[in-house]
Amino acid sequence: MCKNYEVLLLEAGTEEPEVADVPAFAPVLQRSSIDWGYMTQPSPHSCLAREGGRCPWFRGRVMGGTSVINYMIYIRGHPRDYDEWEEMGNYGWGYHKVLPYFKKAERNLQPEIADKHYHGFDGYQTVQQAPYQDVNTIAMIKGYLELGLPYVDSNTEQVLGASLLQLTLNNGKRASTNTAWIRPIRTKRKNLTIRTQAQVTRVLIDPKTKQAWGVEYIQNNKLKRAVARKEVIVSSGTLNSPIVLMLSGVGPAAHLQERGIQVIKDLPVGHNLHDHTTIDGVVFALTNYTATSAEIDQIEQDINYYRQTQRGPLSSNGPLQANAFVQTKYENEYGRPDIQYSIDAANVENFFTDPIFTSMTSVLPLAYYNGFMIRPILLNPKSRGVIQLNDTDPILGTPLIHANTFFEEIDMLRLVEGVKQSLNLLRTESLRKIGASLVTTPLPACAHIEFGTDIYWACVAQAYTTSIFHMAGTCKMGPKHDRSAVVGPDLKVHGIENLRVIDASIMPQVTRGNTNAPTIMIAEKGSDMIKEKWLKKKIESPYAPEAIEADNFFHGFGLKK
Repeated sequence: MCKNYEVLLLEAGTEEPEVADVPAFAPVLQRSSIDWGYMTQPSPHSCLAREGGRCPWFRGRVMGGTSVINYMIYIRGHPRDYDEWEEMGNYGWGYHKVLPYFKKAERNLQPEIADKHYHGFDGYQTVQQAPYQDVNTIAMIKGYLELGLPYVDSNTEQVLGASLLQLTLNNGKRASTNTAWIRPIRTKRKNLTIRTQAQVTRVLIDPKTKQAWGVEYIQNNKLKRAVARKEVIVSSGTLNSPIVLMLSGVGPAAHLQERGIQVIKDLPVGHNLHDHTTIDGVVFALTNYTATSAEIDQIEQDINYYRQTQRGPLSSNGPLQANAFVQTKYENEYGRPDIQYSIDAANVENFFTDPIFTSMTSVLPLAYYNGFMIRPILLNPKSRGVIQLNDTDPILGTPLIHANTFFEEIDMLRLVEGVKQSLNLLRTESLRKIGASLVTTPLPACAHIEFGTDIYWACVAQAYTTSIFHMAGTCKMGPKHDRSAVVGPDLKVHGIENLRVIDASIMPQVTRGNTNAPTIMIAEKGSDMIKEKWLKKKIESPYAPEAIEADNFFHGFGLKK
């Protein structure tokens, strides 16, 4: 249908490495050459115990982007997230309008437990539970249930509760967006050209007509140009898409003028930056009996087993499969969470040995640990930051990321309450059976405060701040009359012809959950908008939502031992 249209895909990074296929290797990938290596700017309210008062913000610099280095969690958010987008003036983005695109993208590999009202089975993105769960992962889920949480599929309309997560996997291997969408068609579609290690420096926009007509990019240390006859699509992510726009003359006028860039359109690009924040510091130690730490010989055996079968400990993201969404006393909206609990693998012996506390989790594969890091994740942050161009080298210099984490008091209050509620797990029979106990030694930066008090946890949050890397909002979607918006509901940049942004940067408010699945939905919906414009044909989704009953959820979501 689109064979007469040519597409040029420019990727700043390299091809996706084979090692990324192994789910448990995610922490190593986040510290490798396929990460942009970004750090936040120092702040008086966060990252105080980190090196230089700056926190790392991981972003994938590779075909497939951050879906190559993330923890593969498939969560869509709460239905009200999307209804709120529509209430902000973004017509067509309400929950029942976007649900067909979630289903269109998804190929759920477990139809026996996947409700057809909410899940798709024919898309490109494969989704499944990991082939492997250890006893601790199952104990965590059972602990949540003991505390009264229901067992749910959080990708339906009941989000509050606990679940064994589905991940973006295919037969025990990571299924990045590159693996799912690009690799299967790359050699088959002659109208698709892909150039890697090609960093876009700006979109070429006619200052008089305000029309985008191409891009400039650097490849092999040479500055090159590509002409676009139809549209330019910027999909560089929440941190890089605003950089590309600002280098193109689209952004806050005063800031662009300071950097010597001609202003073509004055828009609040780079503002509305927000993220899902959590903390290092809530650690449950395990006994020698339940710890999964392994010697190098055992790890090598597991690697060989994984190579042969795509099974075993390396085929999962460890205890992160155990998930819960809860409300604190600060959330008043029925059924909508403000805290998510993720369970990171932790190495208790090394907990205090890192002198700068750049990370408290091990860089070993996720399968090997002797403790849990309980992470209460702030789902609805009120604090807002801004990303700006580097002041000395705007084009290739590292952007200035002012996260402004915890500038709003309510964010700290919710997170501290989330910490306190997580400690209730220690009262459950399930966690007693695995010998879990709270590590009560105060962290160095907060040792002067009584352990376990609200003030102590607030200190930990400010000192040992951690991102979940769900940045959003820097090219905010909103109608033309919204002075804080950069793109419209059609994802076109306000005031510029033939230029769209399609990625998580367009989220007016980040969804309450992991952002990989919502970003894929945005891409699917955006692609239909492009086809409708140039093919002059209304695209009818085969996944129109059927009548959906609010109590139609998953039951018995396949807990495996």
